[in-house]
Amino acid sequence: MPRPRTVGVLAQSRRPILGLRLSSSPLCLLLPLIILLTSPLSSVCGGPAPPKFTKIPTDQIGVSGGVASFVCQASGSPKPVVYWNKKGKKVNSQRIETVEFDEGAGAVLRIQPLRAPRDENIYECVARNSEGEVSVTAKLAIIREDLLPFGFPSIDMGPQLKVVERTRTATMLCAASGIPDPEISWFKDFLPVEPGSSQGRIKQLRSGALQIENSEETDQGKYECVATNSQGVRYSSPANLYVRVRRVPPRFSILPSNHEIMPGGSVNITCVAVGSPMPYVKWMLGTEDLTPEDEMPIGRNVLELNGVRESANYTCVAMSSLGIIEATAQVLVKTLPKPPGTPIVTETTATSVTITWDSGNPDPVSYYIIQYRAKGPDSKFETVDSITTTRYSIGGLYPNTEYEIRVSAFNSIGQGPSSTRVEARTGEQAPASPPRNVQAHIISQNTVMVRWEEPEEPNGQVKGYRVYYTMDPSRPMNEWQIHNVQDSVITTIQNLVTSETYTIQVLAFTSVGDGPFSDPVHVKVMPGVPGQPGKFKVGRVTDTSIELTWEPAYTKEGIVNYELLYKPVKFGSLEKLTFGPRNSYTVEGLKANTEYSFSLAAISSKGIGAFTNELVQRTSQPSAPPEGVSCESASSTSLRVSWRPPPVEGQNGELAGYELRYRRVVGEGGGGQGQEVQGRPIPAQQGQTVLEGLEKWSWYNVSMAAYTAEGPGPESLPALCRTDEDVPGAAPRQVDVQPLNSSALRVTWRSVLPRLRQGQIRGYQVHFNRAESGESRNLPRIKDVLLDESQMEEDDSTQYEMILGGLKPETLYSISVAAYTTKGDGAHSKAKLVQTRGIVPGPPSLWVRPGSGPSAVVRWAPPLECSESGADSRGAPLQILGYRLQFGLKNTSLDTTVDFTNREKNFTVRNLSPGSSYVFVLSAKSRAGYGDLVQQEITVPMFPPSGYPKISDFINATCCSLQFSWLPPAPEECNGVITEYIVAYKEATSPKPSADPAGPSALPAPPSLPWLITVPARESSYTILGLNHSTAYEVQLRAHNKAGPGPFNVPRNFSVNLATKTSVLLTWEFPESSNPYRFTYNRLKMEVDARLRKAVIPNLQPDTSYDFKITAPEGNMGGLRHRISAKTSPPITIRHRSFTSPLSVFSPQLLKDISQRQRDSRQQKQVDLRRAYITARFTPATLPAFFTLGDQLDYGGFENRALDPGQEYVFFILAELNSTTGKMYVASPYTDPVIAPDSDPQPLDAGDGLIWVVGPVLAVVFIICIVIAILLYKNKRKESEPGTKSLLSNAEMMAHHPTDPVEMRRINFQTPGGTEQTRRMMSHPPIPISELAEHIELLKANDNLRLSQEYESIDPSQQFTWEYSNLEVNKPKNRYANVIAYDHTRVVLAPIEGILGSDYINANYIDGYRKQNAYIATQGPLAETFGDFWRMVWEQRAASVVMMTRLEEKSRIKCDQYWPSRGTETYGMIQVSLLDTMELATFCVRTFSLHKSGNSERREVRQFQFTAWPDHGVPEYPTPFLNFLRRVKACNPPDAGPIIAHCSAGVGRTGCFIVIDAMLERIRHERTVDIYGHVTLMRSQRNYMVQTEDQYSFIHEALLEAVACGNTEVAARSLYSYMQKLSKVESGEHVTGMELEFKRLANTKAHTSRFVTANLPCNKFKNRLVNIMPYETTRVCLQPIRGLEGSDYINASYIDGYRQQRGYIATQGPLAETTEDFWRMLWEHNSTIVVMLTKLREMGREKCHQYWPAERSARYQYFVVDPMAEYNMPQYILREFKVTDARDGQSRTVRQFQFTDWPEQGVPKSGEGFIDFIGQVHKTKEQFGQDGPISVHCSAGVGRTGVFITLSIVLERMRYEGAVDIFQTVKMLRTQRPAMVQTEDEYQFCYQAALEYLGSFDHYAT
Repeated sequence: MPRPRTVGVLAQSRRPILGLRLSSSPLCLLLPLIILLTSPLSSVCGGPAPPKFTKIPTDQIGVSGGVASFVCQASGSPKPVVYWNKKGKKVNSQRIETVEFDEGAGAVLRIQPLRAPRDENIYECVARNSEGEVSVTAKLAIIREDLLPFGFPSIDMGPQLKVVERTRTATMLCAASGIPDPEISWFKDFLPVEPGSSQGRIKQLRSGALQIENSEETDQGKYECVATNSQGVRYSSPANLYVRVRRVPPRFSILPSNHEIMPGGSVNITCVAVGSPMPYVKWMLGTEDLTPEDEMPIGRNVLELNGVRESANYTCVAMSSLGIIEATAQVLVKTLPKPPGTPIVTETTATSVTITWDSGNPDPVSYYIIQYRAKGPDSKFETVDSITTTRYSIGGLYPNTEYEIRVSAFNSIGQGPSSTRVEARTGEQAPASPPRNVQAHIISQNTVMVRWEEPEEPNGQVKGYRVYYTMDPSRPMNEWQIHNVQDSVITTIQNLVTSETYTIQVLAFTSVGDGPFSDPVHVKVMPGVPGQPGKFKVGRVTDTSIELTWEPAYTKEGIVNYELLYKPVKFGSLEKLTFGPRNSYTVEGLKANTEYSFSLAAISSKGIGAFTNELVQRTSQPSAPPEGVSCESASSTSLRVSWRPPPVEGQNGELAGYELRYRRVVGEGGGGQGQEVQGRPIPAQQGQTVLEGLEKWSWYNVSMAAYTAEGPGPESLPALCRTDEDVPGAAPRQVDVQPLNSSALRVTWRSVLPRLRQGQIRGYQVHFNRAESGESRNLPRIKDVLLDESQMEEDDSTQYEMILGGLKPETLYSISVAAYTTKGDGAHSKAKLVQTRGIVPGPPSLWVRPGSGPSAVVRWAPPLECSESGADSRGAPLQILGYRLQFGLKNTSLDTTVDFTNREKNFTVRNLSPGSSYVFVLSAKSRAGYGDLVQQEITVPMFPPSGYPKISDFINATCCSLQFSWLPPAPEECNGVITEYIVAYKEATSPKPSADPAGPSALPAPPSLPWLITVPARESSYTILGLNHSTAYEVQLRAHNKAGPGPFNVPRNFSVNLATKTSVLLTWEFPESSNPYRFTYNRLKMEVDARLRKAVIPNLQPDTSYDFKITAPEGNMGGLRHRISAKTSPPITIRHRSFTSPLSVFSPQLLKDISQRQRDSRQQKQVDLRRAYITARFTPATLPAFFTLGDQLDYGGFENRALDPGQEYVFFILAELNSTTGKMYVASPYTDPVIAPDSDPQPLDAGDGLIWVVGPVLAVVFIICIVIAILLYKNKRKESEPGTKSLLSNAEMMAHHPTDPVEMRRINFQTPGGTEQTRRMMSHPPIPISELAEHIELLKANDNLRLSQEYESIDPSQQFTWEYSNLEVNKPKNRYANVIAYDHTRVVLAPIEGILGSDYINANYIDGYRKQNAYIATQGPLAETFGDFWRMVWEQRAASVVMMTRLEEKSRIKCDQYWPSRGTETYGMIQVSLLDTMELATFCVRTFSLHKSGNSERREVRQFQFTAWPDHGVPEYPTPFLNFLRRVKACNPPDAGPIIAHCSAGVGRTGCFIVIDAMLERIRHERTVDIYGHVTLMRSQRNYMVQTEDQYSFIHEALLEAVACGNTEVAARSLYSYMQKLSKVESGEHVTGMELEFKRLANTKAHTSRFVTANLPCNKFKNRLVNIMPYETTRVCLQPIRGLEGSDYINASYIDGYRQQRGYIATQGPLAETTEDFWRMLWEHNSTIVVMLTKLREMGREKCHQYWPAERSARYQYFVVDPMAEYNMPQYILREFKVTDARDGQSRTVRQFQFTDWPEQGVPKSGEGFIDFIGQVHKTKEQFGQDGPISVHCSAGVGRTGVFITLSIVLERMRYEGAVDIFQTVKMLRTQRPAMVQTEDEYQFCYQAALEYLGSFDHYAT
């Protein structure tokens, strides 16, 4: 408490006071006495005092990984400072923090997590002030969790996250156990909770729980419960308490309005502001406060201004702790306007006057007011206001009337004085009314006098009258006679016909025109006869009588009687009444409510006069209807009706009673249905009655009528009401029960008929129980079907269904159904007795895939939990007895059914229709019948013809044409209808293989193309014209169907290739055949293996012509015979000489030629022609059986130069041997010297003594380079010793001996296809990584021109054999017919005895970098090869399987699932158990345990599945792939077998993986890449490797990125040292490693083509920053709104999380115009968590529009957003909104986390708060189980947003893998949205936060 100030001195006194003797100290004040009694004098008197501890820390025993807190507090004067030391120094560690309280006089030392032994120590608390220093120590001991002593405290129940409304009670639970019982205490935000200091508001209950009453905002925080006993201390996990407080910044609910007042006037200005807390409101004038500070009202402030003389602006200010807002009101002082000028009349009409006037006011006026009146004593002014012009027409005036008019002006102050009046008269008009009281009477034998009065509305000066008269009133008026009268209202009409009755009408006229006619008057021209009675009208009317009145008719004779004629207007006869003279008469006895017409004539002694016009009048109703008729349900069959009597004036007499009528109607609409029923009479004194005997739950119209003695009155309006509900009157109809399976029945029924429902059916009850002997023995079980409101509108056809589950198999059940209303159950339907089925199997597993040709292979496996042996896994005997397969064309009935035994597992369906879709349905059968169906659909591919047309034996050849005929392929080979044939022919001079490309990647076309002719399918012969004579032609024929062309039919190129003096070489190409070809010449026959593609026919005579015939075997090529003639060459002159060994003579020069291997052909041509030279180079696979010297072609990089005619030559062959120690060569002996002939070059014949030398050499060579050397024989050469040595020594031949298979290939030309490929390999040497970027740029120039050329030039390498793949037994094991396994590299499995082909799998070894067979490339396993696949994994001791595909892509099966989804499966002889699955955003890692039957060993194998390869093309960025590859490499043990890689075919993506992995190894060792060489090598080991140009390009991109970025992954434990390294300036650079690393990120710039939609004109304004837009491939698309361009766009990108693809949405802070889109995005993409990382304004600029409502709900397009709660946490605000889609009423909760601790500039000083924030966001996502992405935004959505997502990924990866790679994480983010993690500060902050997270590893988990 504050010390009292000294205000006087204490008087000396020796008297004891209250038994206390005070010393004579003059220093202390007597008051307050209690303090003197309890406190030291020094403190009371304010003197200085040294520190003294008020809280002393105690020794603690903590648990490793847990928490320890020491609390220390001191007092003193001045207030001391408290701090903690460890070993004499202030504590300083990431895990140890000091939390101060009590203004620094208290400090908590908190250590978390505890680490033994480093944290075990004595800690010292020091308190110091200017008066001294004290210290106290506490000891900390730490025990490992597994060594805890008995009785150590444990938290049995820790506190949980809690949300409580402000002022409510919050209880944080805690329960602990230990021996002795532990004491429980609490910490909040790391500080101890002291219940005693809260005036009883905070209590600790006996259970240990903490109870907080009347909770306040300050109670919000993180609570920990601590259990302490003598054994140690245990802390619970922390839990947040949120106190829900509505925090709303101030806003004006009533804005102050502007006012205009007169000088000296008064005005009140109201200003109202709201918020939470409510704001104070004050008024200001400029800087002057008009509201005193201490009188500021809350919420509403009215400013009262009096005697205002000057205009001014008044400011209303509303302020609360959440902000200050202002609004201004303007008060303008104005005077009243002056009078306008005198109006001028510009135009008049009969009904209007137009005036104009001068404003008369210099200041603007608001409007004018016109006042006008007709001149006269009593007339008043009428007003027209709001006139904004100075001209106006006043309408609606009376004609011919004088008016006075005046004008006044009006402004914001009020109305000014009027102008001078102006007078104006309106113009005339024809009279508006007829003359009045027209009368006519006879004055002589033929004369009538007519008189009248003026019209009521003459509308001007009446100029005269016209009297019309006629004897026939039915004639038109223009045929009546007219009598004009001027200036008189009386006239006579003469010359009338006696005794006739005339009708007379009169009108008045003015100068403008005629007025209307008067009513007709009748007069009889007979003297003495009365005139027509005047003013004939109706008097009193009742329901049975009508009184008539009139004035007496004019007559001289006197009226004797009157005659009255009347009749009902509609039906009834004319009645006549005669009565004496009078002026009125009442007609009695009329019907009520009936119209009558009346006519009256007077009678004198002379006769009857004229009748009046007919007068029509209706009698009144006898009584008005009763009032307030209402009804309500009294029971289900009665209604209570109540009413009030009719009003007295409408009763027309005394009421005799009431009559009730009712009618049953349909529905509330009241459509008529039943007949009206009249109830019994009700006495007049009753006011209610009960209607009985009605139908239940029915609508009725009820009406009442009152009646008098005269009869009933009118009915009241009907009241609509309904009788009450009852239980349904009938049972539901058409109840049907069908067994569904062994444990369920399906019950169906229709609703009760509407007329029998007797109430609103609320639902149905299904009663069921077991029945024995056909009867129910026990109480039924009941299942309820409750109808919701939408289902209550039933009609007759509504059908219901219920599945009764959990029943016993093969058991009889009794089932009945009853409907119920609110009154109870209705009648039950008749019980149905139905037995459940026996247990039938579930659906079996079914696989269907296309077979070879138009067939399908169907495979199946038993249902789960079933077995063929007799018992399932639970012991229930469910035996599978067989299977039933049904299949047929899609959308037709499945017309084919095949049954199988339980042992059969596959079936091949043949002869399907190519191109059609088929449906296959399979079910398994048990004793109880067939079980659930499983269905698969397959489309049979269309295949081209598999056979060829068969050319007939006879070919008619002339000098320049060829005619031939053929038969179509066999029907089973057509695969559909033949559509056409193609004939191809060309000159057969340059044979070249031309295999049809039929693989995933088409091979380059041969250079010389044949002529193609299309022949219609109906033709069977053709003649080729225009051929060259004496020329061999190659003719081919193939058939086409809709799927494409079939194979060509003939050995193409059948012609003579080369001839020697004793032999001829024939070559051909052929469709594969295992049968021999047969050659016939000179009646000799010779059989040749067709696959050799060439044959030498030996033992011929020189210079002789031969005729050769070739016959192909029947069935392969249609038994084709072909004939050709050839001539052997003439003999060559040979002179025998003796020579030494060629090597000893020529080796130095030749070997130099070999090793240098000039690449430039021009150099080769400059060789000395006089010395020995190499003319050709071959690999063993391409060594020809003959060689032609001097053909001037290039072979293996050497030119076969032309021979000089007449020159003598010798030849030999040089072979390079495979050796581990160096290169070795062996040479053949020389041939005999040969003199070059003058004629054409001839082949060197292998049969002439050469092959016997080469043969033995080939037998011992592994990698061989064959060189044919041609040595120029020189006459002057030196004789040397005979050469006996054929092998050169190491010393002579030592050369570079690489171990890389690619280099060995490049040097040794081992690729089949030889010479051309050799040259290509040499022209694509390895690229140093320093030149890689430039090299790739060159390849990609001109739209990838060089890259395309390079890729196309890679040898497709299809020259190898694949016999094993082609064996019939193995063909079904190939996923694709054209992707095979080369024989020489295939993986050979250990054969299984007795199973043919069991050693085969479609897989090949592939060499890696400096490692043979480093990989196995294989296809995606088929269901039938699962066993083979796992056998290969086991036999090869592989530890890693790389899967580069998803199981299904684009709705096509790419690979069958060859692993168990859970548990264990057995594949063949290998048992595979799934141990673990880790699914990440771009790949999945599965860990399996393998066990081979009969073997005790268990092995662990990991499968890495890359899931981010797109269905089309290649990944857009290589970053995810490189991360994947690094993971594979990191997990593959060094001693493991080959890495097994597969995709679907095992060639494309698999090839990419292998090349990139091998090249990364090469880069590590040699700093070079050799993509071209490695792809070439791979293609010689498996066909089609690297399948597309895109993949080839992707390999380059990936390696370039790997080189540019390096490896930045670091183990978490090494992060600190890595950051130390990054903080240093790198050698040779001027910047730190961190700066360099961040700059490397910026190297990849996005091309503008990546932003498509974002750049559209209609979307540009939606981007907050012009340079920050979403990439097209990752942008979040909204559902487009029809007709609104760009409505699918929002500036937002999907970002992958660590484990979830598209786990986040990164977006900009919404703009005002994109707020609706933002809510639409959250709804459509189910994002229920929003992270906001900015304030609305920062640095004086808008960073984000406030897109949420603060106080009351707001609507954003379709979505109503309702604020529910707001929690203010130390670093963030959590807001909860209820979002409702107004279209369908669906709602969901959206939570917004706004981080408030990010500074406006830079980054937070510490990462701890941000890490905690990230943890809270993700924990909330887990807690509420939402699947959608987390939406994150700052302002632009890249900087802080990038940091949040980066750290979310990095921290999660640290937890799971213990590794950190911030560079690659940010790089990956930047491939999904540009500029993520925008600044170097933010990048560095990511590292800093990751390091801080390491220090408290269990933060995230709490």
